[in-house]
This record gives sequence, C-alpha cells and structure tokens, in this order.
Amino acid sequence: MLRLGMTKNNHSTMASNKGLYDPRFEHDACGIGFVASIKGSKSHQHISDALTVLENMEHRGACGCEVNTGDGAGIMIQTPHEFFFDECIKLGVHLPAYSRYAVGVVFFPKEIRLREECRDILNRSADKLGLEILCYRKVPVNPDGIGPTALSVEPEIEQVFIACPDHIKNPDEFERKLFVLKKYATHTILNTVKKDAIGFYIASLSYKTVVYKGQLTSMQLRQYYPDLSNKRVVSAFGLVHSRFATNTFPSWRLAQPFRYIAHNGEINTLQGNLNWLKTSEQGFTSPLFTNEEMEILVPIVSNDQSDSACLDNMIELLTMTGRSLPHVMMMLIPEA
Repeated sequence: MLRLGMTKNNHSTMASNKGLYDPRFEHDACGIGFVASIKGSKSHQHISDALTVLENMEHRGACGCEVNTGDGAGIMIQTPHEFFFDECIKLGVHLPAYSRYAVGVVFFPKEIRLREECRDILNRSADKLGLEILCYRKVPVNPDGIGPTALSVEPEIEQVFIACPDHIKNPDEFERKLFVLKKYATHTILNTVKKDAIGFYIASLSYKTVVYKGQLTSMQLRQYYPDLSNKRVVSAFGLVHSRFATNTFPSWRLAQPFRYIAHNGEINTLQGNLNWLKTSEQGFTSPLFTNEEMEILVPIVSNDQSDSACLDNMIELLTMTGRSLPHVMMMLIPEA
C-alpha cells in the first residue's frame, strides 16, 4: 500500500535547516494526497483512506469569511463498475462491460430552463459525433452544513453514461472521441446558452476515472457525496486535493482534482505560456484527429481558468495525441 500526502511544517518546532529543507521557503499551499495499491487491487478501503488523508489536510485548504465555505476539495477514483452497473439497473439501463462505456460528471445550472438547454446541446453533440448517451443519473448529495456562499452557486450534479461505439475497439480511441465530445459540447454551450453564476462544466469524462469535487472544505467532501461511503464504490487508488486559492477565486469548477492532475503551487510563467499557446493552436495537427476534430478542440484553455486548470488542459491534449504521460510532463515542466 502506498500513501503519500503533503503536511504543513510548523516553523516554531522544525529545525532551522535540515537536509534540503529551509523554513524560509515554506508557504501555505494546496494539499495533495494519494493512496494506492501497488498491486492494483481495488477496494473501498483505498477510497476511505484517501478521504481520511484529505480530512487530515484541512490546514492545507482555505475557507472564505464563512468557515463552512471552502476553497475546494475533491477526489479522483477509478470507475466503480459494479456500483454503476447496479445504479443504472435502477434506471432501466443495462451497462455494457467495463471500458465499453464512459462516465461523465456534469455540473449543470440550477435553473431548469438553462439546465435542459445544456442537456439538449450535450445530447445533440453526442449524436453528431456518433456516440450514444445511455442515461443520466442524478448524483446524490447532502448539502447539510455547507456554507451559504458555496450553496448559492451549487450546481445540479449528474453523471452521464455514454456507450462506446461497436466499431471502436481500442479504449484509447474511445477516450479521444470523448475528449472531442467534451470540447465540442462545452464550446457550443458557452457560446449559445445564457451565462449565469453556475454555468456548465464537465468535471470528468472517461471510461477509466471519475471525479467527485466541489467548493467544499476537506471535511465536507465525504458527507456531501454519499456515493463515497458506499462499500460497492471501489478503486485501486484515490487522489485527493484540498485547495488554497491564490490567483483565482474559489468555485465549484476550479476545485481539484481536474481530469488529469491535482496541482500544488503557482505557475509564474503562465501568461507567456498562454500567449505561446494562442499563437500556435491554430496550426495544431495530429494523425489521431481529423482536421475537423482539431478545429473543435480549440481553444484549448479558456480565460476564466486557474493556472492549474490550464496545465490540466495541456496535459490532456498532449496525452490524447499519443504521447506517454512522462513524455508530456517533460514537455510541460522544464528542467531547472
């Protein structure tokens, strides 16, 4: 079993210097924790342990003027097939085998008219791309104890289940098709649906992983999402994040983990990186995407994102174009 987590150092009790540690460089920042089975065995205990790690990193997150409105907290786990299969049976849907369907976690606006407008566009986008939406599941939540500020912009959270087309045999190809769907639906909705304080956001869309997150404190995530306490929800790992917002205001969509990463820190070359991206993205090509699909994918990042969200978008793009994750990280994080 592997357990990793960030801990906060107390300057009054730490030695002045020890090894590479120097207290002058100590700063408050987001907390990240990771629990994993080295052998890849799945259990509910891994999720419970990851949430305990998160709860022990409350000092690494932040809250607003209300102690019960957090900057953000979340967890990424593997898709719990047995759990979702049973839940979809209740909805009258028989899920295909694992890897032959995807799960999307969608933040919809609370207003019914806006929510249904977003849903219609998502449905039409999937149909245009040859993907079948099997059903939507309303994610159970428990808002008791959540602060008024967080509740005022709380989205309607649903999971969408999408079948893998019969002609797609490679799961990686399925992931790329889902990537195009996420971008196409999001761009279309942002350009056509009336903007409100909540908006539309896809927290995760994959056959492999699911993200549960929100504008919560570290202590609130477990009780807010009852799914996370269900024994049938199993995973070989749990990646948790407690947010300390510094360069963007807290929001449900900017809570982490994102779709690929949980990030601790700030990117001091952000604007230069974004300028480079904007001047380059129109020339992006890949043998794994058609020219039409590449046009759908841009812009890669939006103006209302945090630096971590922008980094996640770039990792997602470069991974989807066939590079290994170590290769992508070498491209995006320069050597000192």
